[in-house]
Amino acid sequence: MANARRGASFPAAFSRTKLAMTRDLRAYYDHQYHFGEDVERPNLSRLWNSLRHLEPLRGTTLLDLGCGVGWGLRVACERGGAARAVGLDFAGTALSRARRLFPAAGWVQGDGLSLPFPDASFDRVFSFGSMEHFPDVAKGFGELRRVLRPGGLAVSVVPNFWVMTDQPQEKRATEAEWRRIAASAGLEVVRVTSDHGPAIFKNRRPLRVAMRVLLRVVSHLPGLRYQHVLVLRRPA
Repeated sequence: MANARRGASFPAAFSRTKLAMTRDLRAYYDHQYHFGEDVERPNLSRLWNSLRHLEPLRGTTLLDLGCGVGWGLRVACERGGAARAVGLDFAGTALSRARRLFPAAGWVQGDGLSLPFPDASFDRVFSFGSMEHFPDVAKGFGELRRVLRPGGLAVSVVPNFWVMTDQPQEKRATEAEWRRIAASAGLEVVRVTSDHGPAIFKNRRPLRVAMRVLLRVVSHLPGLRYQHVLVLRRPA
């Protein structure tokens, strides 16, 4: 009986652990992450370099999955002509800034592992530097596929195996591994291109500038791009 009681208590203990992890992650993004810098110093050309793979955008419905402060949606609407845009993020701090930056879009606080949208809701899905931070990356790609309409396009920008940030949870992988994850979720990998990292003069800290110069050089070497730009399609 003692063993049975211990066994029965495991799911509850596991659920409490997951809840604690969720609270910790939310606290990090709400109180420590550099959303203020993202608002003040956006790299719009870098965003468009990935967004353009979703063309044509004009007249489409678009989800930005892990939207942060909202620059991706703003560029997609103002430059690409997306007709209806929705941004979803885990962090309330990010969304409060996004609503001020671009009030025309719809902003939703939610979990990328359980998207609060019906199946096949969007023509396009964009996710820049977000899905690698999901607790279950494979499930996140499955949810992306679920809300994407058959024949719709998605772009997910994810880090190479050697890239590391100070965020508390992060998956890093080779192009081949990211391809396998996307394909296992039922997505067709149309192509994979490169994101060469943040702007060299994102800020003026000499050590950071020198590091970004080095990263830019390394990211042009074969197999060592900074991030993979996965261009995906849900089969019709």
